[in-house]
Amino acid sequence: MPKKAIFNKEQIFNKAFEIFEKEGLNAITARNLGKALKASPAPIYAHYDSITDLKVELIEHARNRFLEYLKKPFSHLIFLNIGMGICAFARENKSLFSSIFLREQSFDDLIRQFRDTTKNEINKDPRFSELPSDFKDDLLLDCWTYAHGLATLIATGFFEPTDKEIKERLLKGAATMLYKRLDDFKK
Repeated sequence: MPKKAIFNKEQIFNKAFEIFEKEGLNAITARNLGKALKASPAPIYAHYDSITDLKVELIEHARNRFLEYLKKPFSHLIFLNIGMGICAFARENKSLFSSIFLREQSFDDLIRQFRDTTKNEINKDPRFSELPSDFKDDLLLDCWTYAHGLATLIATGFFEPTDKEIKERLLKGAATMLYKRLDDFKK
């Protein structure tokens, strides 16, 4: 008769996600996770074929949480909603934001995935559909840089703004960037 599993998949995933938030994706190993569960690594493999499979699931869960913030309707402007979403995500998920955007140097692809998720949301704004791809890419980089910088200040506790303050800062910064890009585009 097979031995009964000590931990279910949800318990293993939740503990792994805690480690991911606090210590980063590199800290997810069978040994570390087993230690956090106060067990051997064996229960992990009852539910996951590999630690890589678990990491893929963790990343997908984090991306979905991030996407929820990007899609929140803070205003009628998609660009502004995305910037506010990034900042709200950083404010309400400080450890996870830090783990994804400030700690994972060896997971550059992870940051690209989150940036591309943002780009896909921006592409849904019909006001930008007629603009050249290069222009939209430059604008995305400018907005991403500004919003990410503001979100980093929020996640690290340097700046603790309200939604209203985030909106004001983003509008001021985005307007400046947009007008500069439009001026450059028209030249």
